[in-house]
Amino acid sequence: MEGLKSVLRHVPAYVLLQRIVGADRLRYRCIEEIRPGETVLDVGCGPAYYFPRLPQPVKYHGFDTDAPYIDWAKQRFGGENASFHCGIFDEAAARALPPIDVVLLLGLLHHMSDEQCTDLLNLAASVLSPGGRVISLDTCFEPTQGRISRWMSENDRGEYVREPAAFEKLALQSFGQVEGKVVNDATHIPASYWMMTMTAPTGSWAE
Repeated sequence: MEGLKSVLRHVPAYVLLQRIVGADRLRYRCIEEIRPGETVLDVGCGPAYYFPRLPQPVKYHGFDTDAPYIDWAKQRFGGENASFHCGIFDEAAARALPPIDVVLLLGLLHHMSDEQCTDLLNLAASVLSPGGRVISLDTCFEPTQGRISRWMSENDRGEYVREPAAFEKLALQSFGQVEGKVVNDATHIPASYWMMTMTAPTGSWAE
């Protein structure tokens, strides 16, 4: 596992691995409904290799705690319409942002405890513009997955891989409307993912 982590710290190797397994196609599905002119917040953006696929123009704000990933993204995509921040997305970072139309949480929630998920979803909800939405994507367990797919879920690096209903329950603590679907046909290796779109924040920030 340490060897894999070492490889993933090398950005070109990480991007190549994403394309080999088809994980890039998962992310492309998540961003395909983003519209030109929208403001996007991407929490855990990594090297943001999918940025060129976003419809232009967009205003993009990417956050990640891995400095090599952020440096790589800045060199390639940074500019007037794209800013990249190395650090944790917290309340201070949220206050510094403009209203956000789309928040991307791709591959995050299955690495976080229920309490951490709730905190992040509340924070994401607090930055949304009227009519804004949060899109998440995570490895999941689901009843119809085959043995290889289940093995992939069981051996994911995330410690909190959940069933779809558990992800949805967490989302409904922060949002009035949650739509989700299992995606199991995107990657080259059989694997199951849960994609959610969350709208209508229910906290005090929605008033």
